[in-house]
This record gives sequence, C-alpha cells and structure tokens, in this order.
Amino acid sequence: MISSRDTDAELSQRSGLAVQTKAGFGVGQIAGQLFRDAPSLLLLFYLTSILGIEPALAGAVIFIPKVLFGAGFDLTVGLVSDRYAAQFARRRWLLIGAIAAPFAMLGAFTVPEGSQFLQLAWVFISFSFYMAVFSTFSVPYLAQFAEMTDSPAERTELMAWKHGFTGMGVLLGSAGTPILIHILGGGRSAYIWSIGIIGLISSAALFIAWYSAGKISDRKNTARPLEFKELLKVFSDRRFVILCLSAVIMTVAAGISYASFAFFVTFAMGRSDAFVQIGIISTIMAVVVMLGAPTWVYAAKWLGKKRTYILAATCHGLVLICWGSFADSPMYFAYVMAGLLALFNSGWGLIILSMLSDAIARSREERGENRAGAYSAVWSIIEKAGIAAGGTLVVGGILSYTGFDTEAAKQGVAQSVDAIQGIVLAYAFLPGIAKIVTAFLIWLFMPDDDLGKPAPVSFVDEG
Repeated sequence: MISSRDTDAELSQRSGLAVQTKAGFGVGQIAGQLFRDAPSLLLLFYLTSILGIEPALAGAVIFIPKVLFGAGFDLTVGLVSDRYAAQFARRRWLLIGAIAAPFAMLGAFTVPEGSQFLQLAWVFISFSFYMAVFSTFSVPYLAQFAEMTDSPAERTELMAWKHGFTGMGVLLGSAGTPILIHILGGGRSAYIWSIGIIGLISSAALFIAWYSAGKISDRKNTARPLEFKELLKVFSDRRFVILCLSAVIMTVAAGISYASFAFFVTFAMGRSDAFVQIGIISTIMAVVVMLGAPTWVYAAKWLGKKRTYILAATCHGLVLICWGSFADSPMYFAYVMAGLLALFNSGWGLIILSMLSDAIARSREERGENRAGAYSAVWSIIEKAGIAAGGTLVVGGILSYTGFDTEAAKQGVAQSVDAIQGIVLAYAFLPGIAKIVTAFLIWLFMPDDDLGKPAPVSFVDEG
C-alpha cells in the first residue's frame, strides 16, 4: 500500500523498480538454489554411495539439524530482522551470508576418515553450521520481495526474475556440479573441489544481491517488540495458512525427488554415465525454467494466479508419474520429460511465491504491521523442513526398506528389483501424487478472489 505519507522518491522506487535492480536482486536466488540443491541432490548420495554410510543413518543425521536447528535459526533471523530492521537493514544479512557461504558448503562435505560415528558426528555439526548460514540470508532475502514494491503485478515480475535465476542456480548446481564431479574422477576429492567452487559462486551471488538491494529505500519499521507470540499472528491469516499447507506437501515431494534423482538415473534408468546424464537433464531443466518464467507471468494475468497454480501443479504431477512409468525408455524420452517438468515447475513455483508476497503485503496494509520477516521465517522453515523430511527421512527409509545395497552401489553392481521399484516410487510416484493433491487443495480452499487484487483501502494516484 502506498500512503500519502510516502515521498515521491519512495513512490517511484516502490512502484517502478529499474530492470537492473530487479535483475541484480534476483541474482541472490542463485545462492539460495545452490544451498538448497547441494545437500538435497548430492549429500545423501555422497554419504551412502561414496562413504558407505547406511542410508537411514545418513538421512537421519542430515534431517535433525536441517529441521530442528534450521527452524530455530529461521525463527530467530525472522524475528530479529523484523524487530531491528531500522537499525540493521535486511540487506545486511545477505552480506553475512556472502562471507560465510564457502565455509558452510565445504564443511558439510569434508567428512574426515574414521569411524562411522565420527563421520556422522562431523556431518551433524557441520550441517548445523550450514543451516545457520542458510538462514542468515534466505529469510531476509525472501522478506524483501514483499517490501520492494506495492504493486501486485510487479511482485509477480520480481518473482519471475527470481525464478529465472533459480534456473541459473539449477544450471550451476544440479547440472554443472555433477558434470564437474564426473570430470574430476567421481571420488571424494572431486566432490570437495566441486562444492568449494559452488560455495564461491554462492558468495558472489549474495554480494550482487546485497549491492542491488542498497538501491531500494527501506520501509519504515512497524514491528512490535521481539516476542515469540508475535510470530503466531501470521497463522490468523487464512490465505497464508492455506499456502503453508500446500507448501508442506510440495516441499516434502520436492525433497523426495531431489534426493532420489541420482539414484533414479543411476539404477532405475540403468545409466553408467549417470552424472553426465544428470548434468544434461539438469541443463535442459535450467534453460526451460529461465525461458519459461515470462510465460507464467502472462498466464497469471490471463487466468489469475489461483488457476495458473492449479494448472501447473497438476501437469507437473502427471509428467512425473509418466516418467516413472517408463523409466527404461531411451534418453530422448527422459529429455522431453525433463523439459516438461521444468516448464510446469516454473509455473507453480513462481506463482506460489507471488501469492506469498501478496499475502505479506495485504497483511501489512490491513494490520499496519510489517511482519515480512515473520512470514518469511515460517515459509523458510516449511521449505527446509519439507525438503529435509522428503530428502532424508522418506528417501532414506524407502531405500533401506526396499533393500538398497550400499556395498553393491560402491562396487557398481546392479540393485535388486525391489530396490529399483523403491527408487521409482520415491522419485516419481509419491511426488507426482503429492503435486496433484496440492492442486486440489488450492482449488478447494483458496478464495477465488486473487491475492493480487488490491485490498479495500485507498490508493494514492500513481499518475
């Protein structure tokens, strides 16, 4: 909402951001995507297939710090960034993340030689630090999207920039890193060198976002004293609660797919060049995500955000189920499936974040309090906990239950039929069904009036 108290400069900055500012701030999403993808795609596979740790144990030791400590860090950063926004601008949190990012990345993968207990303890401690660094920039970064403009349409455009750089993050992380690991020999040192490079890229992306955010005037701080009960107020927002419920299902599903992807390509698709193919598939996905984002901006204007989300999420689920049903098809089929997955992922991912920013902005307008940090903290917790639950506990449990053999994996021996069926279930069928369920949830319970519509309050003429 733009009030009469805003200056002309603030009005211009909040309602007509320069393209270079939008793009520069969007670059920060590269770091967010790399921090999300590195452990989701590679860490469980690294701990089991390279270090030989039993899947359920490896999954549990990642899950505990990711959920428990990650939630605590997100809550703390969210509340503190709200309370002290006037004294410590949100963009400064990005600078902290930029400095710490390479150390956090390396720590999680530089597991020392020794007993399994020592290795598990190392992962637990180093990954806890990883989650702390992730929180320092992910929560304030997301919160700023709801503060940068008062235009719902421009928030969708901002999310399109963010989602475009999500594709760049996928290209660098999910595509480039596996190929680099393959080129470097595929062993422990290959993982460490590759992750170190990813850490430096994350640092550079956050520096760019921090610099770009400095060109936007800060909103006046309206948060009340730092109290945990203030965080609970976000759950009185019905639209936000519905979005959160959908995000729980979606992020668990995403975590399952991410963590099982390398297993799916290696064992279900039977590829001896699995990491090369993962790189090619991820490249296709990244390019489609980057090119597809503008399409969904127009779709949202035409169909509305709710219908656009339902369309994209349903199609995404159907494509996953189709791919899992024909896992042994030729590679060109996999490439087509990858492109379709990326297209529909771009749709629901962009739209749900735009709806989230709308919900934060509407709450600020109606209640007179800027709780962007609290909203973003809750959302970040859901994303990280969902990814962790799906990508560690669920996948680790399915692999152990269906008989995945870590020794056979280390030696390059084929897995049993039951183990392969478990991998297909994890990568395709469970996530596919979850996405269709989420689309149904939004269809039934999200109000038909689009969140992008202005709240019933007065506006200053922008002309």
